[in-house]
Amino acid sequence: MQHYYYQIDGGISNNRYYVGNTGKYFASPFKDIREQTILVENSESKNDSYRQKTKYDDTVDQYFSTYDVSALLGNKDSYLAGRLDSASDVDYYIFSYAQKTFYSRMGISTEITISLEDIPEGCDYELTIYDTYGNQVGIAKDVGNGRKEVTLPNWDGVTDKYIIRVESRDGSPVDSDASYKIKISENKDNEKSNQSVEHAEEMFAADSEDKTHIKNKYEENYLAELEQLHQEQYNSLPENQRYTGTKTVQELLDEMASGRMLSEQEKIYLKIFANLTDYEKAEASGKIASELYPEIKDCIEKSGIDIEGKEWGIELDAAGNVVITGDLEEETKAKISGALSDEMIDKMWDYYVQASDIPTNLYNYLSYYRDINQFLLKATDGEYSWDDILVDKNGKISGLPSKMCELLNSQEANARYEQLRDEILSLTAYMSEWGMQNILDFRAGYQFSHAGVSRKDIGDVISPEEKGAQYYDKLRTII
Repeated sequence: MQHYYYQIDGGISNNRYYVGNTGKYFASPFKDIREQTILVENSESKNDSYRQKTKYDDTVDQYFSTYDVSALLGNKDSYLAGRLDSASDVDYYIFSYAQKTFYSRMGISTEITISLEDIPEGCDYELTIYDTYGNQVGIAKDVGNGRKEVTLPNWDGVTDKYIIRVESRDGSPVDSDASYKIKISENKDNEKSNQSVEHAEEMFAADSEDKTHIKNKYEENYLAELEQLHQEQYNSLPENQRYTGTKTVQELLDEMASGRMLSEQEKIYLKIFANLTDYEKAEASGKIASELYPEIKDCIEKSGIDIEGKEWGIELDAAGNVVITGDLEEETKAKISGALSDEMIDKMWDYYVQASDIPTNLYNYLSYYRDINQFLLKATDGEYSWDDILVDKNGKISGLPSKMCELLNSQEANARYEQLRDEILSLTAYMSEWGMQNILDFRAGYQFSHAGVSRKDIGDVISPEEKGAQYYDKLRTII
């Protein structure tokens, strides 16, 4: 009789290791997975990109918080409460199903259903699921009573981590005061034909030479099943929602990136067939052209600043500093800088990094550095910054106001302070190994002229930290 031992982590017992040379780590208290969990989207943190890591509080267990919504599996009454702030707001959540590998090795097939509930009256919200490679693997369907749900495909034998995207349908109205709910349920059986089970059994029985062949076989199976799923989704669309044009996915993405407003049929087509990485980049580029540029232009005109016929630019660093460039008088540069609101500057930064090809690890470290500095700027009126933070060999944080350090070092801190602590320890580990020059040198740049706005690449800044080898040849992880 075979015995399997498998450590399940993720949203339940999420041990996070930071300082490489010391091996020290900090872990949130263990939560009983059978208890009800009610996670709340934190309005102070952003989750409008699949790469942004937002921590969510458990309102039932005040000592538990998580980046991952897998804790919702433990109790049928568990849910996450989130809100859409505007018609253009998008919420992302990560769901890790680590138990899947264990079940598969035991010959148990599983089926996961994710539901979107309590959709506000008069609103039409969508829920879309992507795999860890950015492929769309499920679009929730209306099942009545303000509820939509999607069941993940049972042929998925190559991934156990998913991205959940919630948004309003094609910019339809939202109720920013009302919360929606996300629930996750699990169904287990002994269906041996499940590809996840077959994959696990074949890998366990194979020798080292056969494992590569099996890995390649299931990668090809997965890609074929994806293609079939997408085609079935397209064929099932009502005639008035089906795109019948001749443009390729890439051509439609290029048009989205240029700022052209796509038709409903074109958007639905991309939601089915486009990879999430490419979709987000095109979406962010389109917002720069169609949303950000008119806002900045209107802001400058209302401030009485004359830039007619001039070419100029805006550069932002990760610390939040803004520099106006170009053939403008210093007084005019100062006026432009003063006219830009914090919200507008945040948009410029977010859209730039979302539209860029920077590696995910660099994206994360830039986000940590910016988040820490912005928090300290507001919380201490600019008296403290990242440069004041000290972390000892045991991971204890000092150098900031005593009350703040007490919260950062406490296991009883709320999700916001836990997230800041995580970011500080993670960035400290990065700095100890690689230094901070890549972070400090990075700039988000925009060039403005009578023709519009374009992103300006400033230097060739990449992260020195190399990612580990990809397990599959054609499936490339994005988170």
